[in-house]
Amino acid sequence: MDCVKCTKPAKISLKHLGGSLCASCFAEVIEKRVRKSLREHKWIKPKEKVLVIDDGTLKSKTGIYILKSVFSGLPFNMDYKKCSISSAGRLSKGYCKVVIPWSLDDEAEQFLDSLFNCRKIPETDQIKLLINISEKEIDFFAKIKKISGRRNPKTKLGRMLDELEKRYPGSKFGLLKAVSH
Repeated sequence: MDCVKCTKPAKISLKHLGGSLCASCFAEVIEKRVRKSLREHKWIKPKEKVLVIDDGTLKSKTGIYILKSVFSGLPFNMDYKKCSISSAGRLSKGYCKVVIPWSLDDEAEQFLDSLFNCRKIPETDQIKLLINISEKEIDFFAKIKKISGRRNPKTKLGRMLDELEKRYPGSKFGLLKAVSH
C-alpha cells in the first residue's frame, strides 16, 4: 500500500489519519499538528523565558525534539530541566511559561477520572505541547526519529481508554473535544 500523501510505501496506518502514511509524511503530519496548536493558542511568544520539563519519558523527549525543530534559529529563550511534572510549579519562578510532557491520552484519562470521581479538572497555565498527539502516535514518531525515553506504565483507566480506542477509532480525539468545550 502506498502513502496517501506521496508515492512511497506506507508504513503507518491509523484509522483517524484517513489512510496509510510513509514514515516521513507521518512525521510531517505530527509536527504540523503541534505547530498549529502553538500558533492557534499563542502559547509561546518571542523573547519569553520558557521552561521545558524533561521527565525522561518518551513524551518529553519527543516534545523537546519537536520544540527544537520548530524554534531552531528563532529568538526564543528555552531552558530544559530534568524533573517531574509535579515539581514544575516549584521550578517555574522566573519563567513566563512552562511546557510539560502531556499527551492526548493524559488529557482523556484526566477527563474521565474527573468525571467518574466527580472532581473538577484542575486549571493550569502550563503548556500541554502534545495534547493533540496520542501515545501511539508519539511511539511511531519517536521510532521514526530515533528518540528514546521511558514509557509510563498504563493505569487501569489508561488501558480501558486504549481498548475503547481499538474498538472505536478516534474516541480519544472525541474526548479531547469534549474537554475543550
